[in-house]
Amino acid sequence: MRVDAFAPALRTSQDEGGGVSVTGFPMTSCFADALPAQITVPVVVAVSAPGGGDYDPRLFLTATSPDGQRVGAMEFSWHWPDLPVPVKFRVFAQHLPIRVETAGIYTLRLHQNTDDAETEHLFELPIMQRNPLLTTP
Repeated sequence: MRVDAFAPALRTSQDEGGGVSVTGFPMTSCFADALPAQITVPVVVAVSAPGGGDYDPRLFLTATSPDGQRVGAMEFSWHWPDLPVPVKFRVFAQHLPIRVETAGIYTLRLHQNTDDAETEHLFELPIMQRNPLLTTP
């Protein structure tokens, strides 16, 4: 299985007919009204694979704080039957809950199993506290 796209977005929704609707992709920064906070980050994950394999894949999304502590995690899986095409595609809109204690650069990672300490699929997301003096009513 190959990861074709992986990044947070401002808003996502899974379309009933397949695919996703996305606004603000990729999201390059995030603002919280107050810290600490529990936030949910929409994440787009698109994958592809040759037909004839990867029937029941599982992926793991994790988030780490600026100091390397895990502050969010989720698993998702699906049944991926073969269609009469040589390559199959799938795109997801996942919603990753994250506990944000301080402002800084948080790292989102996509893993193929729970034993992956490292992954080539990561996205650094600055999370900042919104300045109430700059907010319009």
